[in-house]
Amino acid sequence: MLSLALPKGSSLERRTLDLFAAAGLDVTRPSEGAYRGTIAYGGPVRIAFFKPREIPLVVAAGTFDAGLTGADWIEETGAKVESVVSFTYSKATDAPWRVVLAVPDQHAAQTVQDLGHGTRIATEYPSITRRFLQDAGIRADVVHSYGATEAKIPELADAIVDVVDTGSSLDHNGLRIITTIRTCTPWLIASPQAWRDVDRQRRIQGMARLLDAAQARSANALLTVRVPAHCLHRVARSMPERSWRVGVGLHDTDLVVVQGLAQRAGLPDIIDHLLEAGALDVTQTDGGMTTAALLPTSF
Repeated sequence: MLSLALPKGSSLERRTLDLFAAAGLDVTRPSEGAYRGTIAYGGPVRIAFFKPREIPLVVAAGTFDAGLTGADWIEETGAKVESVVSFTYSKATDAPWRVVLAVPDQHAAQTVQDLGHGTRIATEYPSITRRFLQDAGIRADVVHSYGATEAKIPELADAIVDVVDTGSSLDHNGLRIITTIRTCTPWLIASPQAWRDVDRQRRIQGMARLLDAAQARSANALLTVRVPAHCLHRVARSMPERSWRVGVGLHDTDLVVVQGLAQRAGLPDIIDHLLEAGALDVTQTDGGMTTAALLPTSF
């Protein structure tokens, strides 16, 4: 039986379960708070939930064949694992998260070089922090934090190295970022032992393909564009890179239909450019729902 470790105890858990469900890899467990479950994929897949920081270690040890965790914890633990595929979501957004160095708003430092020797830096990432400071030529005292790192200032630390998604937590605690140390994403990883086993590697790679395809579906929308043939050359320049010509209109041979996959993040601008270039209308299909943008009557 294949075994898989998934993140527990944070909003990353919910985002991960949503991705697995979108890939057809629904996790079945007795209750939402249960630490054990299964996935039906080529036979049962045994699931267990751990803190993200623990997952690289249990996978590297071969206790679990595969796992999903952040690149930050893979680097911090130094675990020897196979990196299979990465994703772009974080706990709160559809973008990567960051490991940053932050100081109180009133602190004089504007860059890491402005930190004085002996500065106390609290962090859950002592290894990453020490390497960063060594590369920067800064001699600081690294204080290992076990959570609520923002609260260590001012009594226990002068600055922090911590994770941010949106940055709102730092703002609420009167902290500002002076540099980004790492940009991180979730990774599906495999143990060296499982990766050497042909059958287990095949099943892990199969899950990776399903998850990657599910992420691509959620990150992109299909645009269907109707455009007069004489405007096609202008509209084509504004179409996404992954586009193709479908054909001509059923009742009007001067009407051309083109389609393309576009990232959702930039859709409003893309649609505006298509209409300005001469498209009659743009239909967006996203997750089974269809919306249309029409050429304004005054255009």
